[in-house]
Amino acid sequence: MTMIALILIFAQAPAQDDKALDKLASEASDAFKKAFKGTEAEKITAIEQVATVQHSKTANRLAGVLEANESGRVRTAAVKALGKFTEQKKPAATVLASALPAHKTEPGLFSAICAAMEDLKEPSVVPTLVRFFDDKDEAIALRTMEAAGKVGSSSAIDPLIAVVVHSEKIMKNASRQSSTVITNPNTGEQTVTPPDTRLRDRARALLNAANLALKSLTNEPINTADGWSAWWAKNKSTFDRK
Repeated sequence: MTMIALILIFAQAPAQDDKALDKLASEASDAFKKAFKGTEAEKITAIEQVATVQHSKTANRLAGVLEANESGRVRTAAVKALGKFTEQKKPAATVLASALPAHKTEPGLFSAICAAMEDLKEPSVVPTLVRFFDDKDEAIALRTMEAAGKVGSSSAIDPLIAVVVHSEKIMKNASRQSSTVITNPNTGEQTVTPPDTRLRDRARALLNAANLALKSLTNEPINTADGWSAWWAKNKSTFDRK
């Protein structure tokens, strides 16, 4: 049976018929194995077609693409396809969460995975995103906080507030640092070394990202650790959790 025929059958199948869907997913998965070959464009077409049958089996086929030695375009197509699994969010989210650490060294793909997570809005990805909030690579830390804000799960609020608290402490300590005067013992010549601002600048960037994510989650116009902590202590028990 061709992939197009499977798509037409899937469109006509009752949504509640799990056995029928399971069968279609198996057939789509088998068809994908045969279709996923040839040129890059042919592989992307196969990805788009198998993704029309949303199921854990087809999600696993796309997981195989992400784990394989395929081009960035092909793997990005698989990521985008998973982001459209709006009827089967959890299996797609599981694949994306597993793939995120493996693509840390590929900024484009890492960001694409975050974007697919944003599209799914599946709360189960939040713990994976939180793992990167203090990553040494500032771009990764900022991107995952942005994604956490857009996923929309309140389970990200505590970790984001923790980033705000920590960042404010670093910035406060940095503001107390002064230039260091070093005297050459042989010549008596003095040189002035300005304070290292790298930690302060990173903390400011993380603080801004965490505040933006928290505002996206809560619609609250707060910008300080004390403000967020007080607001959350008051609203945590009644806030709509996802």
